[in-house]
Amino acid sequence: MLEQMRSICGSSRFDHGKIHDLFFVGMPKLAETKLAQSSLTLGTKDTFLYLAMLLNLGQKFDALNQATGTAPITGGWRKTLQAFARTGVTAEDWKAAFGSELGMLADWPGEMRWPSLIITSAVKDATRAKKIAGVLIHGIDEDASWKETDRGGVHYWSMQNGPSFVAIRPVIAVSNHLMVAGLDEGSVEAALRRGENSASELSKSDTYKRAARNVAEPTNFFGYLDLGLLYQRLDATLRPMLLMSAAFMPAINDYVDAGKLPTPEIITRHLTPIVSSQRYKGGGYIAESVGPITLNQSGIGVGLLTAVGALGYQRGMPSGLNPWSLGSSVPSQQTTPVPSASPNGTP
Repeated sequence: MLEQMRSICGSSRFDHGKIHDLFFVGMPKLAETKLAQSSLTLGTKDTFLYLAMLLNLGQKFDALNQATGTAPITGGWRKTLQAFARTGVTAEDWKAAFGSELGMLADWPGEMRWPSLIITSAVKDATRAKKIAGVLIHGIDEDASWKETDRGGVHYWSMQNGPSFVAIRPVIAVSNHLMVAGLDEGSVEAALRRGENSASELSKSDTYKRAARNVAEPTNFFGYLDLGLLYQRLDATLRPMLLMSAAFMPAINDYVDAGKLPTPEIITRHLTPIVSSQRYKGGGYIAESVGPITLNQSGIGVGLLTAVGALGYQRGMPSGLNPWSLGSSVPSQQTTPVPSASPNGTP
């Protein structure tokens, strides 16, 4: 793909109180399929994250088979492709079973403590889709135990031996028209019911419609992140924890006055959604993003925070070293000060 790129340019500007990023990559068109955003029908009024992208994995089988890198994702895909080869699953099977579009949605209802996440794809051939899904779950994790059930014309795979300390039991469901994978059975079943009704609360919301109008119609990728809704849910979950911690550990009050934290309404009025789209026009791909921060900036921010956290963890790992002394390699047990002499001999 890099060899096909002829030119790259970009710009960033402030536009009515928002940041507007625009990037252009001159290269041949990679796919004739246009993004339909069919997964938008699964969105609800509590959806804070929605992604839709063209990802026809069937067209990438050869490239994945030829990959020889040492990155973890390469090894994971190689293991999965080996499972496909053993069971006779081919690229043509994948293209015949699934659509070329992948959707991802995250919901956070107000009564729930944590959000739910689903990944979905259209199903063109249910028989082949069930075969591929069965091979996929066992190819990724051979030690996992999955329970298979059929309900209402939908085939379910539910993980049985996941971690017991968190309420996460991955589920994959395949119907005649839709494949949905999620972190729990309830969110997957709810998404399948919304898919049958074809009524999207998300697309009808004023917040979503205003944000989507800020970018051009996508042909390859679309992303939406409602920062205001996400902050409201985080505040409702974390604020009680902070107040309780301050009550049981008074020392926290020396650094944070939890009673003076601003209300969510004060913060969220400044948090408009982030929206991003990608389209092919003028001999290249145009990636556009608008928001209080853009999709590119948020990605860079997450990467920097992860790097700083990893660096701090590594510096604090060695035993006998002071984790707060970033440049020191003197063992912490050597704490006796050594007197020094000034030029005139006075200690």
